[in-house]
Amino acid sequence: MKKAITIKSIAEQLNLSRNTVSKALNGQYVPEKTRELVLNKAQELNYKSLSSANLGFSNKKYRILLVSARPLNNINFYISLVSSIENYCFERNYEFFQYIFNTKKNSFTKFSDYVKEFKVDGIVALECFDKNFMSHLLKLSIPVCFYDFSHTTQTFYKNYDIICTNDEQSISSFVKYLHKKYSLNHYTFVGDHKHCHSFRKRYAGMLIGLKNVRIPHSSLEDITLSENNFNYGDTQALQNEILKLEQLPEVFICSNDFVARNVCLALKNMGKAVPNDALVVGFDNSAEAYSLSPTLTTFSLDPHFLGSEILRTLIHRIDYKMIPNRLITISTDLISRESTERKN
Repeated sequence: MKKAITIKSIAEQLNLSRNTVSKALNGQYVPEKTRELVLNKAQELNYKSLSSANLGFSNKKYRILLVSARPLNNINFYISLVSSIENYCFERNYEFFQYIFNTKKNSFTKFSDYVKEFKVDGIVALECFDKNFMSHLLKLSIPVCFYDFSHTTQTFYKNYDIICTNDEQSISSFVKYLHKKYSLNHYTFVGDHKHCHSFRKRYAGMLIGLKNVRIPHSSLEDITLSENNFNYGDTQALQNEILKLEQLPEVFICSNDFVARNVCLALKNMGKAVPNDALVVGFDNSAEAYSLSPTLTTFSLDPHFLGSEILRTLIHRIDYKMIPNRLITISTDLISRESTERKN
């Protein structure tokens, strides 16, 4: 008689604990790669208790719309994220659409008609921070999952969730680490901290970190010009802003890797070396982080895990529309590289 396949059997074959396997099979949180490993092995062994619910599949065929306020196909992080979302939909036979909404050119009425025409069940919103557009989007009363959000919350609307990273904690802890390791006292934040929720939290993280180690700080020491009026991709413009500061900062905390890369280039043009003259920190672990010399210290989030988490959150919102709005925070990993590794 053939021996029945149990959770213990799967755990032994994968060298995992029974608790981890049980969580993966019952939809509880485990790392995405672990979950896929367990589910694949369960299918391979023909585990009898494995159902479509275990696999994250549903008999329902949802229509998912991804809307963004700008093209995302030239940003490495978003290329991977959108690919993950698209694959998630493909594997579950969901219909998947994309719509780029230009707040200066597009009509919201036209967008609303598009949503109704294609009978969209749920919306994934990326890089959608314009308050007017967000208000119109939420007035559609269609479930929405935002990755990141406006720096101010739309608390009077319902039927949406926000997924973001633990930016505040990540940056504040890193400031404490740098202070302990190098005794550095002069920090500058670079980036429009009012652009979105994540940038605001990264700025707040720096301020909290400095407060925790009792380093005074003034906003006059930061470069936080609005992206509407300042191009953070203009190396010469960044160099001019750095030169306006009373002294050269010892640490530049940047809103993302793109800004951090350009800060490094501006410093190089000024004859300053990273990290000997100044440390530079980015965020997102994009191509700019590891293709630059020196390589860039940053915070990493797996875009494939993020894509799956966005879709799982959105589907749950579609199925249970009356649950309260949720802010879901995902941890990031510090990737320490040359831009903060000063030789003593």
